[in-house]
Amino acid sequence: SGGYSTAGGMPPEFADLFGGGGFGGGGQSFQRAPQKGSDRTASTSISFGGSIRGTTIGLREPDGEVIDVRIPAGIKDGQKVRVRGKGQYAPAGNGDLMVTVSVKPHEFYVRDGDNLRIHVPVSFPEAALGADIEVPTVDGDTVKVRVPAGTPSGRTLRVKGRGVKHAKATGDLLVTIDVAVPRKLNKEAEEAVKAFAAATANEDVRAGLAAKARL
Repeated sequence: SGGYSTAGGMPPEFADLFGGGGFGGGGQSFQRAPQKGSDRTASTSISFGGSIRGTTIGLREPDGEVIDVRIPAGIKDGQKVRVRGKGQYAPAGNGDLMVTVSVKPHEFYVRDGDNLRIHVPVSFPEAALGADIEVPTVDGDTVKVRVPAGTPSGRTLRVKGRGVKHAKATGDLLVTIDVAVPRKLNKEAEEAVKAFAAATANEDVRAGLAAKARL
């Protein structure tokens, strides 16, 4: 009888490729679509302030052309920025330039997701009695933080909405309290500390420590 047993009378390999049907539409031909140019990659380093506020950096091409790359506010270390049309040339359209951004660390602010962490020293009287203190923010101003009476060193207080701001979210400022111990005391202060020690002599701050340390 001759012919092929697959649908549409095509050889098996073409039946698999085209789903067992014919070409349709009166024998149209298939051509590969024009390809867009490939992407290129680059990297840059910006300051911590630039990552918080946003900035624009220039990348110089070998031919001297400078490509302006807009870095959005709130970008994280290691994130990529796409510059459309600055990749490899192709008749169907240029590719894009993918720029990996490295953010230099800051000596005071530490980023934690969209939150910012800072350490702020307070005096022993402020921690013991409670106080309102002013702490700096990335906005260039200060914000008042209430330190409750009896705050221990290492406690973290949250200031809503004073962290990293970007298009999708706003983080918080996390203030860790460090109780400062004076290195030198004048005579009056020394007498005051001795009086405090005498007034609290019955308090054992290490009570139960041995039990916790037992293996």
